Amino acid sequence: MLDAKSKYRLIGAGLLIASSAVLLPLILDGERPDSLDVQISVPERPEFPEIAIAPVQPISEMDMADEPVDVNEIELLPSETKAQVVPTQEPKTVSEVIAKSEESNITAPEVVKVTKEPVPIADRWTLQVATFGKQENAARTLKKLQDAGYSAYVITTNSLFKVFVGPELKREESEKMKQKVLKEFKLSGIVVKYAPNS
Repeated sequence: MLDAKSKYRLIGAGLLIASSAVLLPLILDGERPDSLDVQISVPERPEFPEIAIAPVQPISEMDMADEPVDVNEIELLPSETKAQVVPTQEPKTVSEVIAKSEESNITAPEVVKVTKEPVPIADRWTLQVATFGKQENAARTLKKLQDAGYSAYVITTNSLFKVFVGPELKREESEKMKQKVLKEFKLSGIVVKYAPNS
């Protein structure tokens, strides 16, 4: 004999079948919706002319010009402006420049030897405000700092997102920035040397 739970399941299944037998013919009446009655006309395929491509022939079989061209008979068109060639030899050393200027009574320009030493790039300092494991948190903090007027940026290293403010030329400026960020955002950062890829 069936228990009460099984009876209720059988009665529910019977009611579902009976209601679907009544409702489905009303919903699916077999008529095609008007939105699907669209006439589509496809135009005829256009006619393209066939192009005949000649096979490749070796140079010996190709028709050569009847008369060979003599290079000496080619006429050059005259150009409107002709360049004037002055056969002078430029002096190569300082003593030759001075000697030439004395001959032509022209004062020689002063020769100044300038030696440039490379200017060392000074250390710059930046404030590392925070380090996040999720990019969304770093982006949110970056936006808050930029909205407050700080020059902030994010660098990703080893799947960590580090938020920085700066860089500054003097460490003292970065220390002052650290105090301001701590006061405004309650974020205690550390001052580190600036490296573009760190």
